[in-house]
Amino acid sequence: MDEAAPDGTVARIRQLISSEAGGALEAHDLRTRQAGRITFIDFHLVVPGQMPVSEAHDICDRVEGALRSEMRDTLITIHVEPEHKAKHSGVLVL
Repeated sequence: MDEAAPDGTVARIRQLISSEAGGALEAHDLRTRQAGRITFIDFHLVVPGQMPVSEAHDICDRVEGALRSEMRDTLITIHVEPEHKAKHSGVLVL
């Protein structure tokens, strides 16, 4: 049966996103679930509207690398959005 990742794991995911997503504005709609040994991480990353795709991709790579360095067996999906889609209710990027 699938279940959300433990609260401590979710808190650490939020910390890593906040510290590693420099250049982005926020992350929101973070969802996690565990199925067997795999942890699924899914969230939206808001970037400045005029940011080149290559820069947004670099941010995603940095975040994914940080998450994978601490958490084995993860499947990470990041949906990149322009800033006019910001919800201002998620993870603020430091």
